[in-house]
Amino acid sequence: MTIFGRQRKIGLRTKLIGLLTVVLVLISAVFLAFTYDDQSRRAETDLLEKSRVLVTEMDAMWDFISLNQNVINYTSDGGYDYKGLHCAIAGKSVAALFSEKTDYSIRFMNLNPRNIYNTPDAYEAAAIETFLADKDTDEVWGYQTEGGDQVFRYVRAMDVSNDCTECHGQPAGELDATGYPKEGWSVGDVAGAVSVVVPADGAMTNMRDAIISNMMFFLAVVAAMALLIYVVISRLITEPLTELRASFSRVAEPDAHATEGETTTPRVFGPAAVDANEPALAPGCLRGLPARGSLATTDRGVLYSSREIDDLIEQYHSMAQRLEELYGSLESQVAERTEQLSRANAELERQRRRVEEINAQLARDNQYKSDFLAIVSHELRTPLTSILAFAELLGESIGPGRPEARRQLEEIGKNGAILLEMVDNVLECARIQAGSETLNLELVDLNDLVGMVESAMAPVAAKKGVAFTTRVDFDVPLIMGDWEKLRRVLANLTSNAVKFTDAGGEVAVRVCCEADEDDARKVVMRVTDTGIGIPKEAQELIFERFRQENMSTVRRYGGSGLGLSLVKDLVAMMGGTVAVASEPGRGSTFTVELPVEEEDHD
Repeated sequence: MTIFGRQRKIGLRTKLIGLLTVVLVLISAVFLAFTYDDQSRRAETDLLEKSRVLVTEMDAMWDFISLNQNVINYTSDGGYDYKGLHCAIAGKSVAALFSEKTDYSIRFMNLNPRNIYNTPDAYEAAAIETFLADKDTDEVWGYQTEGGDQVFRYVRAMDVSNDCTECHGQPAGELDATGYPKEGWSVGDVAGAVSVVVPADGAMTNMRDAIISNMMFFLAVVAAMALLIYVVISRLITEPLTELRASFSRVAEPDAHATEGETTTPRVFGPAAVDANEPALAPGCLRGLPARGSLATTDRGVLYSSREIDDLIEQYHSMAQRLEELYGSLESQVAERTEQLSRANAELERQRRRVEEINAQLARDNQYKSDFLAIVSHELRTPLTSILAFAELLGESIGPGRPEARRQLEEIGKNGAILLEMVDNVLECARIQAGSETLNLELVDLNDLVGMVESAMAPVAAKKGVAFTTRVDFDVPLIMGDWEKLRRVLANLTSNAVKFTDAGGEVAVRVCCEADEDDARKVVMRVTDTGIGIPKEAQELIFERFRQENMSTVRRYGGSGLGLSLVKDLVAMMGGTVAVASEPGRGSTFTVELPVEEEDHD
């Protein structure tokens, strides 16, 4: 058994010739399509130019008659004598004579002709309709079959000129010189069209002859190229490869190629000397090599080949040796990178454990903070409530004759209420952060909710000189929500709006029902003020805990920076969103959107 397979395979020459044949067929098809398209366009262009020339000549004759109407109709002594020869008569008569003496047909027509002979056919009527619809289009052409013959149709629009208005202009219905009523056309209107019918059979025959001659020439060139490529492939590729295969065959089976009378000349090359009494190779492996062959020997064995094959084998062995060196180098590099990766993974593991420890410490610190805030807030709330209660009782006991004492008690009550609200905010934030805050869902009437907030905030706004208005749309439904949390949200937003709006400003609360992009209903609460506004860069920060626009705002208006953070958390608990739109000096609008979960309320 040899190293070459005995099964029948397709030769390289056959594959190349087959591929070349396919390529040449494709090129021929492309050339045929290109030639057909080019000749078709040439034929159409030729017919189009002929038609344009005919129409231009008819236009020139038409214009000549029109320009010489006075010469025709006036006598030498200046008297008017209508001869019945005008541009339309002359043009149509010349066209009729030309059509009788040639295979061409020239006609003038419009949609409402004075002469039934000038009635357009379907193609001409469609062309005139096109001219009327599109003023930029003044010619239409194409092929058509008439009586079994192919013809070229060309139609050009005829526009009304100054000379045309004498017989076809205003006023409509008035009789012209020929006795026909005028059409009432104006300069620039489409009066009709001139149609040319050109026989196309001759052009088509010439086109086919040109295509056939071009294809014959092209196929001759392709055949010559194919023959040349076949010879080149045979001489430069297949024959050398056949010789190369024969050389490998002689190397693989030297006995099969040895002929009688041929001598073999074994030459042995090796790194070490061989004992003469010790056989270096198996018996018969060096027999039968023709004298013209050569022996290429390496440390891997002994091979017979030609000089070119010797070079090929040496190149292969050199490549294999280089690959072995690269593989060995690659193994060392992989080992080094693996070691580096192991060290990096160990370092990452240490860092991960360190981060876990830090996160655990932060969690403990955060829990301590939350517990501290909750305890402090709770412990502050009780005495604050007592202070406010005793201040209210003391106010009832003070008579109207002590206005200064009443004013001081009002300040105590106002600042105590502010402090109590801040404590409530801190306590609420602590509960939310600790995860202990829950929703107490019930049916909420937003009219009642807005009314309660209005009753609490309207006096504060009036005392400050700020107009406070509310509006709840009639289509706002009852919603499932937490009454107290909704009240806190609206109270915080309105309190901030009144706080940051100076005297003479306005605060408006509006509640409506809208639909989102998915047609899902939602309740929208908007609190709008004309206060100091919020800069663009601070609008995202105001919803964070203990964050306000700047310290000057804190000193002027007070506050802890927890109100809007609490609003955001409470709205998020109810599945809603809160957003702000503001411009410094022009006020702010806070928008709360809550999903509507409607139920039957009979």
